[in-house]
Amino acid sequence: MSEEKDNEQGAVHIDIKSVRRNERSIRVMKRLIAFLVVLLVGIGLYISYPYWLPKLEGIFDKPITTIDNTGKFEGGNFPISADETALDVFTMKNFLVAEDTHRLTLYDENGKRRESFDHDFSSPVVRSSAKRALVFDFGSTGFKLYNKNGEIYSKNAENDIMSAALGEDGTAAILVASDKYASAVLYYDKEGKLIYRYDSTKKIMAVYVTDDGRSSYLCTFSSEQGEIYSQVVRLDLKKDGEQMVSEEIEGLAIGCALCSDGNIHVAGDNGMFVLSGDGKKIAEYEYSGDLIGFSLSKDCSAVILSGSTKNSGKLVICEAAAADGQTFREISCDNTVKQVKVCGERVMLLTSSNVIAYSYDGAEAGTAMLDKEYNQFTYIDSALYLSGKHGIDKIKFEM
Repeated sequence: MSEEKDNEQGAVHIDIKSVRRNERSIRVMKRLIAFLVVLLVGIGLYISYPYWLPKLEGIFDKPITTIDNTGKFEGGNFPISADETALDVFTMKNFLVAEDTHRLTLYDENGKRRESFDHDFSSPVVRSSAKRALVFDFGSTGFKLYNKNGEIYSKNAENDIMSAALGEDGTAAILVASDKYASAVLYYDKEGKLIYRYDSTKKIMAVYVTDDGRSSYLCTFSSEQGEIYSQVVRLDLKKDGEQMVSEEIEGLAIGCALCSDGNIHVAGDNGMFVLSGDGKKIAEYEYSGDLIGFSLSKDCSAVILSGSTKNSGKLVICEAAAADGQTFREISCDNTVKQVKVCGERVMLLTSSNVIAYSYDGAEAGTAMLDKEYNQFTYIDSALYLSGKHGIDKIKFEM
């Protein structure tokens, strides 16, 4: 009887051990399953993020509040008197640069004159980047590159210059007429050495250089049965030949830029287009008025269209990597727009009576009334520098 009782106790003891082992196995299995579920969800999110991430952008952002600036003019060294009625202004290394028919003049943010360089061109046109300015003589052969310290080099192209572009790294692209081809583009590094040449069998309307100076995009055009068609060509400045030729675009392409999302924005005379990196047309906007002006950048592009009445003009904003259905945003605007410029993460409009800044989603971010008329402006550290026949004025402008 005692032996049977011992066997029963042993059996019970063995069953408890087995149960505990099973429980541990179940816990381990649950942890493994949970880990696999988290891993699979993570992989799924990583694979699918290009589809859902754009839809979440801006959900947690604070709404844009319009800042009503006073438009009060700064005193001190302002206004800067203008020797020429046609005066352009731009920035270079946080300096204000004024360009006229004789020279480039650098001022600090307080309007104090720092340097002045004579360019000696009769029809000067400027292309600027963060640290440099390219000045060329339109319809002639001369061009020069400057930084804040003065002239870096001076060159003469083989034929008359039609247009030019300047990359952030100092690479200059000079579009010239050609005796043997329809057009030619000459590329120079920041020291003035010729590093690449492209001869085109088609006319070239505009040229763009990427920030790193490795690639260039060209707007070419041709005529077929009385209709004009354009194509965008990509060049690798380390390789021979065309690396990409886009699909045909109806109309004349007058400017293009490579965007941060890898797509290409193209401004045309009759519409705005978005191309994929391999040149496929993925979005387009047909103009409902005449094109007044445009501005292209790697993050956003904008065009201004005229209207039949004062307030019937239209601003069209095209943001890089915009969510589906929001590629183009339309905003009604004054019909007296003088200039549109993408800067400081805003799209800025200069009209005959005010300055307005918009966020990329079309919200009004800042305004200022003007009691003088201006033709050009540039923006440095919450301040607007406005150029007109009275000279250059400065106003504080938050946005």
